[in-house]
Amino acid sequence: MDYLKAEGATKYFLIGSDYAFGRGMLEFTRSYVESTGGTLVGEEYLPMDGNDWTAIISNLKSSGAEALITSTAGGAPNVTLTKQLRGAGVILPYANLAVDEGTAKSMGGDATGILISASYITGIESPENKAFLAAMSAKFGDELRTPNDLSVPEYEAVYLYKAAVEKAETIDAGPVLDALKEVSFTGPRGLITMNKQHHAPLTMYLGQVQEDGSVQVVESFKNVDPGEQCPKL
Repeated sequence: MDYLKAEGATKYFLIGSDYAFGRGMLEFTRSYVESTGGTLVGEEYLPMDGNDWTAIISNLKSSGAEALITSTAGGAPNVTLTKQLRGAGVILPYANLAVDEGTAKSMGGDATGILISASYITGIESPENKAFLAAMSAKFGDELRTPNDLSVPEYEAVYLYKAAVEKAETIDAGPVLDALKEVSFTGPRGLITMNKQHHAPLTMYLGQVQEDGSVQVVESFKNVDPGEQCPKL
């Protein structure tokens, strides 16, 4: 939202799928918009199996919104909403809190310009990420699926577990858990250290979908605190 604000947006319209993630993400967004001086001019939801966004898009177009923020269910709702927005001529700055890079690519030209936020996108310009992508491409070729914010942490977790086992010199759960907060691994997302209640402060990336379906980093936010996830640890 800070990026949209810097681009001149003051009035926001929120659209979500009607489930816990969709409402939860937009509840935080609404609070942040209001706390930073923005104005909410609309907030609407469609059931997860819904595919006709016509009425909501009509309300969006008449609302005076200067930017759109969405949190729709992964897959079909993201695709149908974006397609119908473009078909209705909506060209507002558009941030999607739920779309991943693979889904964005499947949308073709409809996805161009969408802003996405994640702890990993393929456009990260680092030697580690470039080596990772090259190795993935060499191994999987045409069958490679776009690495994303879910798969890359799993990849890194294997190496963190390996480092913890080596430090603990055992595979027993207790010592390995103790060691996890003291080990690190430098992977596609950079240095990962699970030193906050067995969670890792992460660099978050704001990316924008390009015409060819790739995602370009437009801003990064280093060492974002994961918060109180496991306070008893």
